[in-house]
Amino acid sequence: MEEVDILIIGAGVVGLAVGKEVAKDNRRVIILERNNSFGRETSSRNSEVIHGGMYYPAGTLKARLCVRGRRLLRELCEKYRIPHRWTGKVIVAVDEMERSALEGLYALGCANGVEDLAMLDAAGLKKVEPNVRGLCALHSPCTGIIDSHKLMAFLLRSARDNGAMVAFDAEAVAIEKIKNGYSISVRNGNDVSKIEARVVVNSAGLDSDMVAGMAGIDVDKDGYRLHYCKGQYFRVNGAKSRMVGGLVYPVPRPKAVGLGIHATVDLAGSLRLGPDDEYMKERVKDYSVDSMRAGKFCGSIKAIMPFIEHEDIVADTSGIRPKLQEAGGEFRDFVIKDESERGLPGFVNLIGIESPGLTASPAIAEYVGDMAERILC
Repeated sequence: MEEVDILIIGAGVVGLAVGKEVAKDNRRVIILERNNSFGRETSSRNSEVIHGGMYYPAGTLKARLCVRGRRLLRELCEKYRIPHRWTGKVIVAVDEMERSALEGLYALGCANGVEDLAMLDAAGLKKVEPNVRGLCALHSPCTGIIDSHKLMAFLLRSARDNGAMVAFDAEAVAIEKIKNGYSISVRNGNDVSKIEARVVVNSAGLDSDMVAGMAGIDVDKDGYRLHYCKGQYFRVNGAKSRMVGGLVYPVPRPKAVGLGIHATVDLAGSLRLGPDDEYMKERVKDYSVDSMRAGKFCGSIKAIMPFIEHEDIVADTSGIRPKLQEAGGEFRDFVIKDESERGLPGFVNLIGIESPGLTASPAIAEYVGDMAERILC
């Protein structure tokens, strides 16, 4: 039976960042991933945006870790030449009600420590994005895009360089509390083996609630039940894909589960619209894209990008977000918690790590690393 100090379940961007952070001081660390490579689910099926941090209630983990994570990502990208670009972003209001909401976002962003935010009138918006129409806009110069695959590849190499082991095609299927930590049953093909770990970090993304359940947590009673929310993307064809220079967002709706269908450029210079949001009735990882939604996408974005026509867009890709927030429900923060109060010391849950999880990943790793340090002392 293998014994380690820290076992991490999940090799998405957050699990890999945690692995890089905690694999030091001769610690024995292993990262388990049930897929045959890293980041095959939520981490590779998103907008690849480096978020500013103006959307999240002040003092929440999402707000704090987004702002801290963005600054850490900047350092990583510049030092290790991870492909990225600070495109900037405008959030565009089209009427007086949206203007009021936008002013609230501006105040919230300032409270969260987001740098260089500026309110733009219609003329100011035209200077930043000449082809975008709106009454006013909130401009965030410190928002950008990143190559998430290259980021994860860097984190994987760094974790291994720091001494971590990474096991692919390895799925945690049972967790048992033992005297000095946990015994984890791991399935690899037809074989099941056991690993003992003093600390377990549950970074299993879409199934992190199920992993918490394996450890004996009542996910419904404790509010850890995840809801799958699918988001689809459409790509803008031809010359119109070059009619915006940065990221263009609508003002989010009250109690919205996402930020609204928005336009994001990528590092190759093409333009995508999305994601929309659809809560799924079943926990099915369905990544199909419904081409019949083109009209909905075009209609949603046309108020601020009037040059987009139905024939300009084609179905692209989709992703699924692991949401703690129910449809129509109130804001839910990240769950990042050592479950000592539930009789599970050293079992660290990371649940509901959706947007801004990519941006926050290095800050989440710091946060979990401090937690692990206290546990292992």
